[in-house]
Amino acid sequence: MRSKLLTLVVLILAFAQIFIAQDKGTIRGFVYDLKSKYPLFNANVWIEGTNRGDVSDFKGYFELKNLDPGSYTLVVSYVGYKQERQNVEISKGEVKTIEIYLEEIPYFSVEEIVVLGKTMETYNQAEFGGRDISKKAPRDLGDFIKNFTNTSAVKKGGYALDPVIRGLKYDQVNVQVDNGLKIEPACPNRMDPPTSHVQSEDLEKIEILKGPYALRFGPNFGGIINLVMARPEKTERFKLNGEIETGYESSWKGRIARLTLSGGERLFDFRLSGGLKEYKNYIDGSGNEVQSAFKIKDWTSKIGFNPGENHRIQISVRDMYARDVLFPALPMDEIKDDTRMLSFDYALRNLSKINSVNFKVYYSKVHHLMTNEYKPTRMMVEAATEANTKSIGGRGEVSLLFERSILYFGFDYSRVEKRGFRTRKMLTGPMAGKTFIDSVWQNSYMSNFGAFAEFRTGFQGFNLIASARYDINYADASEPAPTFARMFGTLYSKHHNLSASVGIDKIISSSVQLTLLLGTSKRSPNISERFINFLPIGYDNYDYVGNPAIKPEMNNSVDLILNLKTLGGLVKGDLFYYYIKDFISSRIRSDLRPKNMGVLGVKQFYNIETAKFWGFEIGYSSAFSKVFGFDINIYGTRARDGVTGEPLPQVPPFEARMNLYYGFFEGKVVPEIGIRAVARKSDVSQSFGETPTPGFVLVNFLVNIAYFKFFDISLGVNNLFDKAYYEHLNRRVRTTGVPIYEPGRNFFVNIKMKVGQ
Repeated sequence: MRSKLLTLVVLILAFAQIFIAQDKGTIRGFVYDLKSKYPLFNANVWIEGTNRGDVSDFKGYFELKNLDPGSYTLVVSYVGYKQERQNVEISKGEVKTIEIYLEEIPYFSVEEIVVLGKTMETYNQAEFGGRDISKKAPRDLGDFIKNFTNTSAVKKGGYALDPVIRGLKYDQVNVQVDNGLKIEPACPNRMDPPTSHVQSEDLEKIEILKGPYALRFGPNFGGIINLVMARPEKTERFKLNGEIETGYESSWKGRIARLTLSGGERLFDFRLSGGLKEYKNYIDGSGNEVQSAFKIKDWTSKIGFNPGENHRIQISVRDMYARDVLFPALPMDEIKDDTRMLSFDYALRNLSKINSVNFKVYYSKVHHLMTNEYKPTRMMVEAATEANTKSIGGRGEVSLLFERSILYFGFDYSRVEKRGFRTRKMLTGPMAGKTFIDSVWQNSYMSNFGAFAEFRTGFQGFNLIASARYDINYADASEPAPTFARMFGTLYSKHHNLSASVGIDKIISSSVQLTLLLGTSKRSPNISERFINFLPIGYDNYDYVGNPAIKPEMNNSVDLILNLKTLGGLVKGDLFYYYIKDFISSRIRSDLRPKNMGVLGVKQFYNIETAKFWGFEIGYSSAFSKVFGFDINIYGTRARDGVTGEPLPQVPPFEARMNLYYGFFEGKVVPEIGIRAVARKSDVSQSFGETPTPGFVLVNFLVNIAYFKFFDISLGVNNLFDKAYYEHLNRRVRTTGVPIYEPGRNFFVNIKMKVGQ
């Protein structure tokens, strides 16, 4: 009865909003460079005096819907260009299309960047907005992030892939939600990496900041992934919007369903969403079934208060429940993973010389249960691991405006606590009937306090960013296992880490920009590297044991970036080099005996004296047509042990991607073809047990349809030619030793109904 009543209410709201929306108008258009007439993507467009706005896409296209009849002043801005204002009048139900041309200024001014809130090139930032995310309808964020240049992911099953940036992974990459919230995996095997706790349908955008340069946002060793959750739109009068989303994938027999309600008025706003995903085992390109099923239920709420023109308070709550997630490459499967994230944010803007004040506190917890219920080893032993993680932290930042400069300074704090036990009941052999209980995390914790500052300025055609942070990191295990405690004199460790970076860019001419980035950053080892207690958590089949005496690793890095406007588009090239001291790896301890059945031995974490990473990224994005275009990206990373010269393990191969698109019906129907070519990976770490990986070529097809007023439809097929292939970072199936193959030909459709927008 309750579900029927909810359905009736949603339908009534839907029809009411449909009739109301018929009186509304729409302003849409394109933003172009005044001289070259090529489109400007990521230009900011908003209605003066309000928070209503949009960001132009790769065709320069923007759209502002549901406007009351009347006169509006549009403000359009883009980094490096003069701001433009244009008056637009719309009548009842009118759809008006305009073109706006921006004039380029001699060089990027800091004042322009500060006003717009844009990020300078010296952060080396890439981002995917909500449109790019929703049209691909990703089932898993880790899998979706592989679409970024020089990023990949470690795959242990069909869900919860672990992102990798330029060959750096796990805690070498700082993953956070909404500019600061941290969530720590509870599973020793990282069945639950941070990206697995957020669903793509709730995101406004994904930001990736490569390299150890953006030090304002926490300890940053190899890059930052910031998952920005969608927030409600601020309006003057009360408004209620809704979205109903559903989708299906053929290879997985997977389905999704989601409902979102948002609304508010000048003083408050809210966004509520929830849904489910249920996927079966998928079929690979050879017709074999891969154990990859999973079930996800989640809900999210954001409530905002706007007590003054320059003040905002926001409270966010998110719960997620994962069930029966299968991992063919691991000794156990995830039976249950329950997550809760809470955060409180306060922001103050534009108070005289104080440009902004931001304050955040957060709390997150994960309850994780994994067993071998679906594994062949169940016949010999009943094994279960129950683990819990709790994270608390906060962040405060103030920015001050000067005539041509801005200064950021502040602090951040985080504390992670982990508990967990593994129970093994022996069913066969001489130990049959006995039960063993092992401490997994040994009731350990790690805390980090950091203070940071960043200074931006512009002078004589240059832009400069200089930043630094100082971190105090300490950790301990309060309930160590006796065998672990006997290996070390003390388990407590404390590190003092100093990091710094500088970036400078120069507009050489109207079509050439050059950027140089330099950075040095330290990362203290995580809890696994310090305190893991004889568990097979690595790529290979070994028990791993932590090392409380392990030293922090230091990344000394340089990036040289060239942006060139030519051939009707934008060419971006990047050469990078990382010289890492005390790189954390693992080695065999022949004097230690393993505790798990079937493993080859014991490995312990230790520091390699030096490691070297280097690579390139080059891309071209066309912008010579309103309806047709393409982009090409070629990239790769190499890594070596600085002492032995041997390749480092788990570094992706060279890769090239190309996307071609054409817009019909004024861009409302856009088919897109994607081609991905991955080279053979032959420079592998033999001592680590790696083997060469064959190359492959994939073709994907996608059509995004926004022709209908209240519906957006995405449909297509991935792996069009049903290729049998696997990625280099895919783990091997535990029972056969064969790598996990990717899905074969996979048809998908995603439908989103929008009400009141």
